Amino acid sequence: MNDSVRLGRIGGVPVGLNWSLIVIVGIFAFALAGNRFPLDAPGYHREWYALAGILTALALLVSVLAHELGHAYVARRAGLEVEGITLSWMGGITRILGDAATPRGEVAVAAVGPAISLALGGLLAAAGAAASSAGVGNLTVAAVDWLAVINIALAAFNLIPAAPLDGGKVLHAVVWALTRDRWKATHVASRAGLVLAGGVAALGLYEVLGRGDDIDGLFVMVLGWWLLNAARDEEQLSKVQHALGGVPVHDVMRPVASAPGWIVREDFAERYAALYPGWVWLLERWGGGYSGVIDGNSLLSAPPTPPGTRAAELAVPVEAAAGAEPCEEVLAALERSGGRSLLLVVEDGRTVGAVLPADIDAMLRSPRPHLRGVATP
Repeated sequence: MNDSVRLGRIGGVPVGLNWSLIVIVGIFAFALAGNRFPLDAPGYHREWYALAGILTALALLVSVLAHELGHAYVARRAGLEVEGITLSWMGGITRILGDAATPRGEVAVAAVGPAISLALGGLLAAAGAAASSAGVGNLTVAAVDWLAVINIALAAFNLIPAAPLDGGKVLHAVVWALTRDRWKATHVASRAGLVLAGGVAALGLYEVLGRGDDIDGLFVMVLGWWLLNAARDEEQLSKVQHALGGVPVHDVMRPVASAPGWIVREDFAERYAALYPGWVWLLERWGGGYSGVIDGNSLLSAPPTPPGTRAAELAVPVEAAAGAEPCEEVLAALERSGGRSLLLVVEDGRTVGAVLPADIDAMLRSPRPHLRGVATP
């Protein structure tokens, strides 16, 4: 999720917020000022309710940020890289690169966020009770009490054992510890997420059709939709990890050679592609260097092109490829490729092979049963 507004850094961690959160803050502030606070603390002017609604909604953001900073702090203590924190309509997302090395470490990273929310809820509840006993204004007490309840509710919701919630990470760690199989753990957590998403969506539908509560019902249905997509992403990730984890690049790379990119397609097919099936070609440009990368098999099977079409016109630009080393894992190379699935394998400054998107797709369709890295000691 892209940040719409960068807020800066806290403890070296970049923090931003998504535009959707601005809308949600406005909705919370409006709902608190127009409905909740007038009932809990009657007798104030409308302007006071509006101010209390805005400040309380902003305080909720601070609470969510504290939750996410807890994840970031423990993750960094565990040796993981934290790319940043994004506050969104769903609360917060801490982008952590890599995975914890042990189930215990994963539990620590996942559980610290709900623990912070629960602690904040308890402190706010105690502060609200103390403020009420001291005779502080009812509006202030109502705001503090609401923040206490919402923080406790956030902690409870996030501990539900289903992906992508923090409780899903805890479930993943437990299954991982019991089975010593990270892929199975991810599969179980993602399946639990799909069940949760279905239940939340059904609840939202009931709110709309059964109780006539369109606003709350639609919000819950959107939440269910978000959970569904996130759980599916987790499941897809588990398939990728199962298929690619532990597989070195040199096991799947294709041979590479250079060829002139200025010759026409027919000549290229006859002199290079047909003679070396499965090879990948670095196309030379006039004056030195390479202009593109082309798969010989794909060139042979491509639809007809106008006479005189040069091989370089059918190639993928070199800039679209990412670099990899023969001995590193395919999954690690893809993770740092910035979304590029064409890998050029370089050793001692020389290109020695290539991994094509079609190779990755084939591995995902036919995962190997003996992959290293699936079972973790």
